[in-house]
Amino acid sequence: MGTPQTPDLACSKAAAAKVETISRTEPERVSDLTIVIVNYNTADVALQAIGSALENTGGLDLEIRIIDNDSSDGNLETLRAAHPDLPVIAAGFNGGYAWGNNIGIAQAKGRHVLILNPDTVLHADTLKTAVAYMDAHPEAGILGARVFLEDGSEQSSVFREPSLRRLAWNIFIPNAIARKSWIFGDHRYASRRRDRVMDVDIVSGCFMLVPRRVIEEVGPMNDRFFMYSEESEWCWRVREAGYAVRYHPDVTITHIGAVSTGQCSPWKSVEIAKGQILFMRFTRGPFVARIATELMLAADLLRGLIYLPQMLIPARRDAVAGWRARTGFLLRALFRQPEGQTPPPPDLPAE
Repeated sequence: MGTPQTPDLACSKAAAAKVETISRTEPERVSDLTIVIVNYNTADVALQAIGSALENTGGLDLEIRIIDNDSSDGNLETLRAAHPDLPVIAAGFNGGYAWGNNIGIAQAKGRHVLILNPDTVLHADTLKTAVAYMDAHPEAGILGARVFLEDGSEQSSVFREPSLRRLAWNIFIPNAIARKSWIFGDHRYASRRRDRVMDVDIVSGCFMLVPRRVIEEVGPMNDRFFMYSEESEWCWRVREAGYAVRYHPDVTITHIGAVSTGQCSPWKSVEIAKGQILFMRFTRGPFVARIATELMLAADLLRGLIYLPQMLIPARRDAVAGWRARTGFLLRALFRQPEGQTPPPPDLPAE
């Protein structure tokens, strides 16, 4: 006979074995929502976004993941000092908006993932309303918000998918008119009421709520885009998978806007054009992308009749510089179409 085992010790071993088995089979703790915020030299406004999320949880079990895309001037330290309890991940490289968001998406534990611009403020009940709606509507793959500016005016937050027809209209019709008129395609759904839930082609990338199960099916954001049009391509993939891209008027935020890129700059003008070409390339193929480039260039050359005389007006020099940079880029793109960046994988410690 062996040495008898005390009941307490036997019970402890059995409990330990059970805990070990559970730890191998049970999934990690899942929260209701993961909020991903990518920061690039915008710590001051990012703190407002974080604060608005913490103040308006709506009773949800949520986590916030902040990705710093290699900011300067102590941004990383500022965020970590303000919220030592939140994960602030130093990406060590600026791979763009989609690349940074994908770091947070890969580590998200929420049933839903919210892509949130750092220069936004969430309104009361926004998170609660958004998550409740998506839980009740599994056919929806992305939910967008009603967006207000700081002065209380409304910012366009829903868009139709880019097309060659709309680019052709843009050659002859000023963009400010074409994008708001139903005659020329109603690019921003100006003819639709904003106080109703509606299905759209694209929602603004400053607020995109996506169920994690949808991300697992269609994939994360396309980091071949550095900035601009990545949300358009993601919405396109979600719709191609059979889900709705939806706008909800009771999901509201304030958008400060253009903090990290500037309101008007040559770099921004080029990146917007590049994003449009890449969208056409990834969704329609290189041939259509080249036609799109030609149409965009034709529109810009025609606008040169307006911009060139303004070169002598100091207040218009930034706009003229943006036009010149964009036109130069489009001319080069005729000979060598942009294919998108190939950023390195992030070298991050495992959690």
